[in-house]
Amino acid sequence: MKGDYQISFSKAENIEMPRFHYHDHYEIYYLFGGERYYYIENRTYHVKKGSMIFIKKNDIHKTLLGGKHHERTVIYFTDRLLEPRHDRHLDLLLSPFHHPNRIVEFNPMEQNYIENLIFQMKNEYVEEGRQGRDLYFESLLVQLLLYAHRKLTEASEVAYVPMNKNIMEVIDYCNSHYRKPLTMEGVSARFYISPFHFSRLFKRYTGFNFPEYINTLRIREAQKLLRETPYKVIEIAERVGYMNITHFNRKFKQVASMSPLEYKKMIKASSNGHGTDAK
Repeated sequence: MKGDYQISFSKAENIEMPRFHYHDHYEIYYLFGGERYYYIENRTYHVKKGSMIFIKKNDIHKTLLGGKHHERTVIYFTDRLLEPRHDRHLDLLLSPFHHPNRIVEFNPMEQNYIENLIFQMKNEYVEEGRQGRDLYFESLLVQLLLYAHRKLTEASEVAYVPMNKNIMEVIDYCNSHYRKPLTMEGVSARFYISPFHFSRLFKRYTGFNFPEYINTLRIREAQKLLRETPYKVIEIAERVGYMNITHFNRKFKQVASMSPLEYKKMIKASSNGHGTDAK
């Protein structure tokens, strides 16, 4: 993502997001038509036409297969877009990202209002030379977030798709033990599931291959340590479960599209006001 915000639109056949995904900015996903299944951390949600889902920073997420066709928009933004002008109201504006529901279902009248806001945001985003472009986009985003907040306070809880009990236990175990050596064979044996059945279940309910999920957990933690601690790269690699620094560097680059050292330099530049968020 370039800058502090981005909006994109897409029409597609029945495909899933090609890889695991997380980032250091907020994401709003709105479905104009069709249906999707959306995995966030340890839950899967059924997203229907007129639904909006909120993904907070560094949540592992992935769209899974749904209906035959779908049309969606995705809005990304960083903390910097809302700070410092809305600092006093930041908790309120960001509340949809921390609400247990995570998803808002709008009725047809509400959809008209939301979609009008979204298309105004698109018009501002594509016209880079417009005077006050950033401020106008920000004001539209604030309206959208406040509207979603009010809707969430009034709405009943949206049910998420039940996950297989064994896979839920596996995910909890992996989230707590990803720093240790973990293999699909070892974890499947621990939960008394055959490796073949385990692989199919894990992919079905999370959208991830098992090694892909473990690497995602480890690299996400590595990025956090690079941002928040003075540890050297080799120390961080060991702390998140990699004994081989070359393997760590390769996996880090697969996820972050840059090396650990490049990521650290980018974060340092960003803290000095000269960089952009990683994706």
